Amino acid sequence: MDFTDISRKRVTVRKFSQRTVEKEKTEKILDAGRWSPTAVNAQPQRILVLDTPENLEKVREFCTFGYDQKYVDLSKECDDKANGKINLYYGAPLVLLVCYDKNACWVHPQSGKSSGATDAAIVAVHMMMEAASLDLGSAWISYFDEEKARNLLNLPENWQPLCMLYIGYPAEDFVPNTHLGGKRKPLGETCFYNNLPEEYKNGRNKDFQNTK
Repeated sequence: MDFTDISRKRVTVRKFSQRTVEKEKTEKILDAGRWSPTAVNAQPQRILVLDTPENLEKVREFCTFGYDQKYVDLSKECDDKANGKINLYYGAPLVLLVCYDKNACWVHPQSGKSSGATDAAIVAVHMMMEAASLDLGSAWISYFDEEKARNLLNLPENWQPLCMLYIGYPAEDFVPNTHLGGKRKPLGETCFYNNLPEEYKNGRNKDFQNTK
């Protein structure tokens, strides 16, 4: 399958089947992350694989927040009015907590910025693409209670969580979300050869102003 086809095939899944992800597929996904590029090949990513009922229940606990309609709009499965809470766990049988070791990252000599977040993000994307190539769905989750996750999962202090990847087979009745849309802007609106158009200079472009 062509990489562009895989990119288009990948969609955010917010409702998973309870079918177990095969061990060999999990290993392929993790290996895709292992071969991802990182600054000076430091490989600071640390991936915690969560696939037992006990650990998935912990995920459910630290992904629960006060009720907020804007997140409920993304998926009816989030709606928990009875308890005044929203649950951002969609029944995935496999959760990858993507972290980076703050002590293992390359540091930019001029800015002093760590490469950790960038490295971990690259690793996460590679794993999502591999999951899509294996007919698995995924969801990138960055909205969770980090301190509660640290406590429940006994994370080392030097491990900085970046995101979670929910992975699994989409539920039979899963329908890709249309609230956020699946369309992409034309290349001409996001990519520019050599020089910026005048309307983009000094933040005068309408889309740029709307992001402020």
